[in-house]
Formats: sequence, structure tokens, C-alpha cells
Amino acid sequence: MPRPEERDLRSLQASFLGDLTAHEPRTETDRAALFSEPPQGDIERRWDIYTFGYLARLAEAIENDYPATRRILGEGAFRSLAARYLERHPPHSFDIGRAGDRLAAFLETDPLAADLPFLPDLARFEWSLAEAFIAADREPLAWSDLARLGPEAVADAVFRPRPGTAVIRSRWPLLDLSATQDLADREVSIAVEGRPCVVLVYRQDLEVRRRLVDEPDARFLETAGRGIRLAGLLDEAANSADADRLVERFRLWVMEGVFEKPGTPPEAAVPLDKEER
Repeated sequence: MPRPEERDLRSLQASFLGDLTAHEPRTETDRAALFSEPPQGDIERRWDIYTFGYLARLAEAIENDYPATRRILGEGAFRSLAARYLERHPPHSFDIGRAGDRLAAFLETDPLAADLPFLPDLARFEWSLAEAFIAADREPLAWSDLARLGPEAVADAVFRPRPGTAVIRSRWPLLDLSATQDLADREVSIAVEGRPCVVLVYRQDLEVRRRLVDEPDARFLETAGRGIRLAGLLDEAANSADADRLVERFRLWVMEGVFEKPGTPPEAAVPLDKEER
């Protein structure tokens, strides 16, 4: 018979998952009390098959979001990494697509980073790409929309980047590292030291884009991630030339489709800055 604390479905599911991930393992006797004997084989054999399949499916889901990391490590090393990661961080969401959401932070303390110190930043970059792909599809702000709003409304409106937009700073060449997923072994030769970058990730229509940006653009977009008012930006400009540059920078990113139409609730805004590691 089930133990008293497992008589309701929620508790049963929680204890089942705890056993499946080995965080709260049961004994063979415990399982025999919970499950009926299968027509063939025994409970433990079935449990081993289920456990292996569960972990293999999670590893596949994680691999889908980190193709360059997997390419650099190779299949065996990546699967071992996924197993270590899942032991420390079992999924905390019903969405299997979020199984790898903490891999970048995990890599910061994993032994692999000692020999491949760029791995945490590469994983952070790849997760940003995955997030951008599934981000809410908000209508982009068009330059013509500003003319319809009028000068006063434009000056006071709060503008934010569309969901899925992120600025990632790194001391490693993330775009070159990411490109290895499409290269043959003989084509992979990347100098990684002394090549820092700042990358903007954003979605335009159904395409996730990534591009290098300079420091002024990075600072501008990081500020925009918290919501910007053009009137406030212009008030902070040191001179008219500085103000003109800010307006031109805003226009550039509006034309790229980075900003959404004003009116989105503040709680929907997403922080853009990703710390350099």
C-alpha cells in the first residue's frame, strides 16, 4: 500500500520524480508497495528502463538548445555533462524545453570550464538564442508610428525592446564559437584569447538574429531594456551633437525591429544585460 503521505496525487507525483532523479530514492521494497508486477520481467527492470529513457530524453532536449556546446565537446562528453547537470538541477518546469535553463551557471563550476573557460558564456549565448526563438511575438515599433503619435506623445512614451532581445558581453568570440556547429573537424581553428565581444540577440519576424554591437550601442540597448523615455535621454545628453547621436541610434534599432509599440505593461519587460564572465 502507498505510504500515507503519498495517498494524494500531488504527493505521489513529487515522490515519483524524487525517485526518478535519485534525489529522494526509494528502495525496491518501497516500489513493490506502489507498483503492480508487470506481465513480464519485474518492477526494478522496468524502473531502470524508464529512468534511462527519462534522462536520455532530457539530455536530447538540452542538446537541441546547445548545438555549438555539444559540437565542441562531442557527444560522449556532452551527455556526461548533461547527466551531471541534471543530477544537480532536475527540471523545475513542466516544459521540457526549459530543462537546460541553468546550464550556463552550472558550467561556471564544472571541471570542463577549467580547460574550456569560454563554455559558460557560449552556453549563455545559446540559451539567449533559444529564448528569442520562443519569445512572445509583440508587434514591432515602426518609424512611421512615431509620426502618428506626435512630438509630445513620442517624448513621453516609454519604449522597450521586444521580448527575446538580449545583450551578451563576453571576453570570448561567441559568434565564431557558435559557428563551429556547422563546420567539419578539419575546418575548426579558432583563436579565442584576446577577442572579447558584445552581441545583440533579437528576433525579426520568425528569424533569430545575432550581431556584434559597439559599446555605445550596447549601453543604449541595456538602458532600453529597463524602458526609456526619449525626453529623459535627451535631457541627459551633454550637448546637441550627443542628443543627435542618441536619436539616430534609437532610429537605427527601431528600423531593425528591436523595439515594440508602446503600451506593454512594465512587468513584461525583460532585462537585457548579460554579465561578462
